[in-house]
Amino acid sequence: MPKTYPRLWHVALALGLVAAGTGCRKDCYLAETGPPQFGMAFSTDTLGAGAGFRKAEAFSAYLVRYRGADFSQPQDTLWAKNQRLGPNVFYYVDRTMFCNFPAVGGAADPRSYRLEVPAARQRYDISNIVLEYGGTTDCSRTLNRLDALINGQRVDARRGYTLTKL
Repeated sequence: MPKTYPRLWHVALALGLVAAGTGCRKDCYLAETGPPQFGMAFSTDTLGAGAGFRKAEAFSAYLVRYRGADFSQPQDTLWAKNQRLGPNVFYYVDRTMFCNFPAVGGAADPRSYRLEVPAARQRYDISNIVLEYGGTTDCSRTLNRLDALINGQRVDARRGYTLTKL
C-alpha cells in the first residue's frame, strides 16, 4: 500500500502542472473563425442630396447569389421582406436596412452577388471579392483585405459600405 501513494502523488503533480499550464489559455471557438460578413447599409439620408432610401424602397430589396463570377448561374435568392422565413442576410435596425452575407470569393470560390432594389430602380453588382487574412491573435484572425467590385468600382468593405441611389 505505501507504494501506491508515491505513484498517486506523481500523477496528481503532473495533472496539477498540466492544469496550471492551461489555466491561462483562452479557448477558441470555431464560430470565431468563419468568413467575415460583407456588410452594406442602405443610406437613409433622403434630405440633403436625396440619395438615401425610404423604408419601403429598402424592404423591396433582394440578393441573388450566383455560382460564377459572371452573373450567369443564379444559385439562390433572399428577399428583405421575407427574412423571418430564411437566413438573416437583411437586418433593419434603428431605421436603417443592412445587408450582410458571408464573404467568400477568389479563384477557389468565384461567387458573385446582385443586390436589386426594385422600388428604387437600383442594382448593385458585387463581384471579384478579395479576402485576405493576416496572422492570428487571441483566437481571431486579422483581416488584411476585404474588397470587391461594386458596379465596377473597387470598394474596401472592411468597415462596411453605404449604398446610395446615385
